[in-house]
Amino acid sequence: MGDGDRRNPAREMKFPTEKIMKPHHLKLSATLAALLAFVPAALPHEGHDKAPGEGGETPTSGPIAITAEARKNLALVVEEAQLRTLDKTVLVFGQIEIIPNHSAAVSSRIAGRVVDVKVSDGESVRKGQVVVEVESLQLGDPPPRVQYAAPIAGVVIDRHAVQGDSVEPNKHLMEIVDLSEVYAEGRIFEGQIAAVKTGQKVRVSVESYPTNEFTGTVDLLSGTLDAETRTLKVWVRIKNPGLTLRPNMRARLNIVTAEADSVVTVPLSAVLGEAGNLFVFVQSDTDELVYEKKPVVIGMKDDRYAEVIEGVFPSDKVVTLGNYQLQYVTPSKPEAKPAEAGGTNAPVATHDEPNTAGHEHASAAASPLLWMGLALGVLLVANLIALLLKKRASTATAPAAPTTATKPPAEPVSK
Repeated sequence: MGDGDRRNPAREMKFPTEKIMKPHHLKLSATLAALLAFVPAALPHEGHDKAPGEGGETPTSGPIAITAEARKNLALVVEEAQLRTLDKTVLVFGQIEIIPNHSAAVSSRIAGRVVDVKVSDGESVRKGQVVVEVESLQLGDPPPRVQYAAPIAGVVIDRHAVQGDSVEPNKHLMEIVDLSEVYAEGRIFEGQIAAVKTGQKVRVSVESYPTNEFTGTVDLLSGTLDAETRTLKVWVRIKNPGLTLRPNMRARLNIVTAEADSVVTVPLSAVLGEAGNLFVFVQSDTDELVYEKKPVVIGMKDDRYAEVIEGVFPSDKVVTLGNYQLQYVTPSKPEAKPAEAGGTNAPVATHDEPNTAGHEHASAAASPLLWMGLALGVLLVANLIALLLKKRASTATAPAAPTTATKPPAEPVSK
């Protein structure tokens, strides 16, 4: 074997770096997987301000202090809770109708033509006032004329008479109705019939005049139920001196069927919330710019007021207008002192203060990431050091390469 075929044992020796590195790669991968698995638990969950284990704060509660300007902007209106006679009512929907015996028709008794119409549709007339003039077809020079007067005082409706129009006997020319009283016609369900009786008081409201309230009484009940709807017609007589109510107006009828004496009541508009979680805002006795949210228990209600069983006392001032917006104002904090403005000590609404919740939330979310970054860095450095130490140890234990190659003995030369 020649020198070129001889191999250095040191060159043939290979260090098992792949075997050394592989376990460390596995350890590092396992560490990273553990850290990634820890991320969802460490970070705050969506919809929560704090990570698990940090504990959540309960919503603040307490009096709400606002400025005089804020009160003006909210257009707050307060009303005292009072002892009242509360009505139990049955709500019925219907419309305004003409009372049948309060209308009269104007018609001609002769054949002819209309020569003069003296009134217009919707015009008020007096009883005996001439409303139309008809020229007879009988011969004459001039032909005889007949004037027709209003049979009752009222308002002209359904006018058909037109000047120059031909007229036949008993032809309907116009109708006049007395609107000083009208009917509010409604329908009650079969289960409500026992509670409704003639003579009961009724409060009526119409869409055309939402702030007006009209009072009437149950005048008549139908003799039979409607076969399809299983409802019974009811007619409520209402006085209408200003002729405000007109036929075919839609109406709401609140029929008073019972009464409860001396109960603590508040306007319906003062009560907010849902069933089981109702509340009102009560104005402070000492400061008209401070309001407190109080839970209430509601009893009987009618179309105007609600009975308060718990939560409010007579003479408490409850907010009836602007209270919906007031519920979104943050309650005042005890340590916060009202800022003085214009020489007054009016408290400042807390919703005007800077909101730092977003910065606190960002800091809380960044803290776990910072600690995980530091931990990851330490683990990487530790794995690198362990790898270097392992490599040095493997190098020290490897066999040393020979410094001088041993030559084979020379073969004897034959002489």
